[in-house]
Amino acid sequence: MKNQKTPYKAHLFLCVKTRGGERKSCGDGVNPDLKPILKDEVKKRGWKPFIRVSESSCLGVCEAGPNIMIYPQQIWLSAVTLDDVPAIMATLEEIIDA
Repeated sequence: MKNQKTPYKAHLFLCVKTRGGERKSCGDGVNPDLKPILKDEVKKRGWKPFIRVSESSCLGVCEAGPNIMIYPQQIWLSAVTLDDVPAIMATLEEIIDA
């Protein structure tokens, strides 16, 4: 194992897991365009070297989903929709400028 420091100021994890209707899951309420839009917005702003957007498996709070967590800042966003993209970008901008 090689221990390395992350090259990113923040890593955004978006849960898109779905359980196919068996019980509530983040993927039930997430717009399939959310991840590509977030990645595109990060790229357009030139933040790609500093911010990483990744898909996540279950984050453990499916009933509050869709969920995004931003680390290492320990920011947790729940019930995320496309309407929240500007606020998410504002949060990331604060992290970049810090």
